[in-house]
Amino acid sequence: MIVNAETKISKILKEKPEAIDVITGINPNFKKLQNPILRRSLATRVSVKDAARIGKVEVNAFLKTLENIGFAVDYSQKDSSADTLQVIPPDFSNKEIVTFDVRPIIAEGKDPFGYINQTAKKIKPNQILLIINDFEPLPLITYLVERNFIHWMKQDEQGNYLTYFKLKCKKANFMQRLFGKKVPCKFHKDETHPQRQRVRKREGQKNMSVNPQSDDGAFEKVQKEFEGKMEEIDVRDLEMPQPMQKILESIEKLKDGEALFVHHKRIPQFLIPELKKRNFSYVTKEINPDYTYLIVYKK
Repeated sequence: MIVNAETKISKILKEKPEAIDVITGINPNFKKLQNPILRRSLATRVSVKDAARIGKVEVNAFLKTLENIGFAVDYSQKDSSADTLQVIPPDFSNKEIVTFDVRPIIAEGKDPFGYINQTAKKIKPNQILLIINDFEPLPLITYLVERNFIHWMKQDEQGNYLTYFKLKCKKANFMQRLFGKKVPCKFHKDETHPQRQRVRKREGQKNMSVNPQSDDGAFEKVQKEFEGKMEEIDVRDLEMPQPMQKILESIEKLKDGEALFVHHKRIPQFLIPELKKRNFSYVTKEINPDYTYLIVYKK
């Protein structure tokens, strides 16, 4: 296995579980990876480059420690781990600050992602979401920026990271202002808006070959293609966000030519962007409103 700046920590630990001792020795924050729950959730989201920045070490220095325990490494030509925080001091005087301190949750060995996700969905245009953590929350920043947020970050006197998230609301144009038309501004795009429904229809037609549904027989086709080469898991009884964590952990273990068959309650919308980033495709088949088959496979 060749490790580079973009390699996920989960893949490294899968290849050599003993690497956890080396990684936790780089920075005290990585000791959290010794907790199985946090390891399953954080390790799948954090790359070597991210870990180096969180640990305040150079990427190549991080890679060197991995090389010392037997990994083949592809050193980074440009080391960005030492970049300073790009802080834009905004004026929040007219905004309500919604503060979420994730440190106690992590201290209990729990994954804060689901809690943050639920809080972020309730944020309104006149509010600012403030996340307090003792290390730079790079995976969270990436996740929320992809979902209509902009962010600023600074450190307090104790070294804690204060990350501010604000919805990136579109300004109404002249005609919209003239007729008093509101422009939707929320965590997720307005699925009930007629224009969004038309976009969804176009996207569905465009992406049918990538993420086909069962109505055209695509599910059965994929199921037959991977017959005898599928790992199977059931996440219906798991509490959020454990189903997503379990699926991401399981696809990391797939060998070439294998697929993952998942018994789920419904199509996991938050999982879809993560699958796309990892170059996985999927097909689904609804058995009933509370039971869905999901097959995940490499594109």
